[in-house]
Amino acid sequence: MANDPKYMDIVNWTMEQITIGEFKPKDKFLSEAELGKRFSCSRQTVRHALDMLEKSGYVSRVQGSGTYISSGKPSIKNYSLESDTSSTVGFVSTYQDNYIFPSIIRGLEGVFTEKGIGLQMISTNNMVAGETRALNHMMDRRLDGLIVEPTRSALPCVNVELYRTIIQSGMPLVFIDSFYPELNIPYVALDDVKAGYVATEYLLKMGHKNIIGIFPHNNRQAHLRYLGYVKALTDHKVPIREDYICWYPMQSMLKTMLSKQFDESLSICTASLCYNDSVALMLIDFLRDRERIVPEDFSVMGIDNSELAKFCSLTSVAHPAEKLGESVAKLLLSMIGGSKGENILFEPQLVVRGSVRQLDGRCHET
Repeated sequence: MANDPKYMDIVNWTMEQITIGEFKPKDKFLSEAELGKRFSCSRQTVRHALDMLEKSGYVSRVQGSGTYISSGKPSIKNYSLESDTSSTVGFVSTYQDNYIFPSIIRGLEGVFTEKGIGLQMISTNNMVAGETRALNHMMDRRLDGLIVEPTRSALPCVNVELYRTIIQSGMPLVFIDSFYPELNIPYVALDDVKAGYVATEYLLKMGHKNIIGIFPHNNRQAHLRYLGYVKALTDHKVPIREDYICWYPMQSMLKTMLSKQFDESLSICTASLCYNDSVALMLIDFLRDRERIVPEDFSVMGIDNSELAKFCSLTSVAHPAEKLGESVAKLLLSMIGGSKGENILFEPQLVVRGSVRQLDGRCHET
């Protein structure tokens, strides 16, 4: 069919050649290079086709020797997890040491372990070159599916062609926590626009109108949370002040930028929406250095509801990390089974603690 992935051209051609007797049992089959040249496709596409042919019983591969036509009776079936060979999926993350990662892994492993599926992990360290290396590494593995957390997702995706090669090879692929708009790949994430909206609206309802927004510029989640922040201000008829918004390039530079940009604003503003809990705690330290107490002198709102938020009594919006992992694992399994795959967005949940003061003088706590 015209819409079949490229690897199916190789599979269908091979089956036809075996059926008409061009290749007989125990014959040596074409090499990966020969197939790639014949079908004008990548090595990954060829390997994916050979994987499917091998699982179906049409060919067998001998390490160091090549691929041979099988002598047994083949039994073609759809690419799935029901073969006798062990199954493995890959997970490309930005970091493996942030506070969200362990919960996501628990969610993934809870689903995959039950199905007897292995999980290979690699980190990009949130570097574009790291993502390139990670994707090439995963493409060289015989994986049944791939999960990717996009790197610097607010910037143009420089690995578009690599992703398209993976898609063309037929390997099921899902994004987690964010996405690249250039690519039509299913993703599972928190509804970050609503998260920014819910957090900002809570500050507004507590009487705050001069609200600082702090966001990293290279992260799509941050851009969406900023959009929620702007929508909430607009809906409540509060003017948007560009001088109240801090876009920072990396977290290590945040305190320097706050010192340059917000020392004056802090005398006017009464609250801040922070991109995440980690940024919120850095802001609290920054305020403490200036002898400003939270929430009596200044209110702080985070997003993620991490263990740090619980320890510091930080009001935050919950990130469904473990459920996110479970959902992306189930989505990938459904795609491996032949489903198309749909985007999944989680509704934000506000968790009120003691870091936001109501402007009539009362501290609002649960």
